Amino acid sequence: METMIYQKRRQELGLKYSRTLFVISSGDEAMRSHSVAYRHKTAGDFYYLTGVHLLGAVLLVIGKKTYFLSDANEATAVWDDGHSLTAADKEKLQDVNFESVDKLADIIHSHANDFDRVALAIGRNQKIDQTLLNTISYESRHRGRVSNLPLALCDSRTLIGTMRLVKDNHEISLMKEAGHRSSLVHRELIKQNFVRKSEREVVSWIESQFMAQGMPWTAYESIAGAGERSTILHARGTDRILNEGEIVLIDAGGEYQGYCADITRVLPVGKKFSAEQKTIYQIVLDAQKAVLENVKSGVTLKNLHEIALMHLSEGLLKIGFAKDTIQEKLGKFMPHSTSHWIGLDVHDPSSYVDDSGNALKLAEGMCFTVEPGLYFREGIGAPSQYLGIGVRIEDDVVVTATGAELLTSVPKEISEIEELRAGL
Repeated sequence: METMIYQKRRQELGLKYSRTLFVISSGDEAMRSHSVAYRHKTAGDFYYLTGVHLLGAVLLVIGKKTYFLSDANEATAVWDDGHSLTAADKEKLQDVNFESVDKLADIIHSHANDFDRVALAIGRNQKIDQTLLNTISYESRHRGRVSNLPLALCDSRTLIGTMRLVKDNHEISLMKEAGHRSSLVHRELIKQNFVRKSEREVVSWIESQFMAQGMPWTAYESIAGAGERSTILHARGTDRILNEGEIVLIDAGGEYQGYCADITRVLPVGKKFSAEQKTIYQIVLDAQKAVLENVKSGVTLKNLHEIALMHLSEGLLKIGFAKDTIQEKLGKFMPHSTSHWIGLDVHDPSSYVDDSGNALKLAEGMCFTVEPGLYFREGIGAPSQYLGIGVRIEDDVVVTATGAELLTSVPKEISEIEELRAGL
């Protein structure tokens, strides 16, 4: 069954864009230092169409024809299995033609009359970019006088992103598993004693637990910002020590069989939130709940963002923020969108607008985050009692036939969190 999923996707891509040549690289090895490479992460669009994790491979889709280019051989396997196809991999690629990567130009030339547009992930692999540009240059194409049509060039991620936007049942089951396992780790995190530990120690703990849950990759670089650093949207864990009375914002998710979870929780470093921390936290939580209640087919992420902003504004007005200040500063208090697509990438590269430039309407099977926040940094006009408080509450959802279903499940009520932390 799983084998057929990838073949069906390749066929669908070739049928939908029958006059487009897709050149999709799995990604090359990136060097971390003189002789040591970074751990390889296969590109999401390549994996979406093949189900294969591999270094230095290229997938070509040209209408009904598919090629898989790789330099895997016995010599490379002696040193590194990153280029090697397993028996399970080959099952997923039964319908493709296998060739060496150095045959790329020849294959493209042999199909010169079969495409009017070239789609590739521009910038992912400079060598392939250059080979492709040389191969499809005006002079090269017209050497055989095969066509007088102008050749268009576009980013393949945009086109494949339209397919990835609506998840099938198999993908949703993997998204649920990623969310479930990541949620288990976050639930345990709430019970941990952070006092006098560093942000880096918090990050190390949560990432080790993702591994223990069978998720060998984090979905992104884990975020941990304590005290005033909770107002930094993507605060990487540092040696900064967590102190009693502070809050810590933790944004971390695991990846299960390629699919990502994205969860953010804000916790007191000690057992309880301060009065000011509770006040801001509750405003953000109420905004998130309001957004979640309004998720359904037909609305847009733009609609949901407006709902979040409305509830944040109302909450700030109730605690004494001036109306003029809210109108002027809200974009600084919450400088990000409420939602983003999620799937094989933590920010799936699918469009947010339709072909007419209008916001896309939600449909069953779409997966995204809901993550309103408020961040009160120095110098942006917030009352002094709230300075240094940053709160973001984030969960993942999938649109269903009747509304939405949460993919993540971690306690977020103030009473729940304080109850779990009472036993420290």
